[in-house]
Amino acid sequence: MKIHFVIPSLIGGGAERVMSTIANGLVNNHEVELITFHEGQDYELSTNINRVKLHGGNNKNQTIRSIKNLFTYYKQKEKRPDILISFLPSNNLTAIIVSKIYSIKLIISEHTNHTAPSTRKKDIIRKYFYRFADVTTVLTKFDKPYYENFKANVEIMPNPLIIPTEIKSFEERKKNILVVGSLNRYQNKGFDQILHISAPILKKNKDWNLVIAGDGEKGLKVLQKISFDLEIQKQVKFLGFVKAIDKIMQDSQIFALPSKFEGLPMGLMEALSNGMACISYNCTSGPSELITNNSNGLLITDQDSKAMQEGLELLINDFDFRLKIAKKGPESVSNYGLNAILEKWEKLILSVNQ
Repeated sequence: MKIHFVIPSLIGGGAERVMSTIANGLVNNHEVELITFHEGQDYELSTNINRVKLHGGNNKNQTIRSIKNLFTYYKQKEKRPDILISFLPSNNLTAIIVSKIYSIKLIISEHTNHTAPSTRKKDIIRKYFYRFADVTTVLTKFDKPYYENFKANVEIMPNPLIIPTEIKSFEERKKNILVVGSLNRYQNKGFDQILHISAPILKKNKDWNLVIAGDGEKGLKVLQKISFDLEIQKQVKFLGFVKAIDKIMQDSQIFALPSKFEGLPMGLMEALSNGMACISYNCTSGPSELITNNSNGLLITDQDSKAMQEGLELLINDFDFRLKIAKKGPESVSNYGLNAILEKWEKLILSVNQ
């Protein structure tokens, strides 16, 4: 089957990473093409995937430019796919319009929860255009009724997880508290808050570091200033964008998720699969589907900074407890393994193409 993936770019982000992973998995059984509208690629693709870059055009409106480029590309019938798969709202609008013109089967995907801060444009797209896709996928059961209320045909499709084949022993790992995400979204990701929360802990535990993996120049400047103001700059490490995040995770002991909202957080899933001791706010949505409190991690009342601080202190001070919950992480996310999710995608694609 001929399957095309379309996304604005492959610059570092959760949706971009997920699309790359799925495309790499499906290329073993299908003819796969991945289309982008903007420069940038942080994720490796199989050499068997046909990479198409529709980056031209002078229209300042990115959506109009993308619609025009995809419409022009598909004018030749032989270039059209059996199934088109699109991620992210504005990009989904492009895919919806072009797929309707050419009668192409379309699957669109959401990668955050519907209560997350949005724009008027994205709200309109979700409410009034998603219904025209053959299927809309969401990450968790939390979002399904919302989109169904706007007449979309909704399926739950979790993010795929590449399960590590080996787990580094806890004793060999550094005393790191790791957080992961875009620095420019530091407020939504709670990175400014985690600096304030961890400051007194780091000052009492000089052998521990807070490690922040993610890019974003604006956010980096803000977070560096906060770390200096709190006088913990020597114990805060900024790694920038990291392709092989699993290596950092297997060299760290604690993973913290201080986000204000999520979809189904890939960082938390990967941390659990890499045997880290995980602590997360019970934000909307995702963490409660991954963590059972005091079993495979600590689930903290949403945005309760005092409780988050107490949870981090518990993990740092109690090695046995830290080790116990870390050991339960990999098994707890086994259902999200790549092969299991690829099988769900195969079934969905087959049902749409009938």
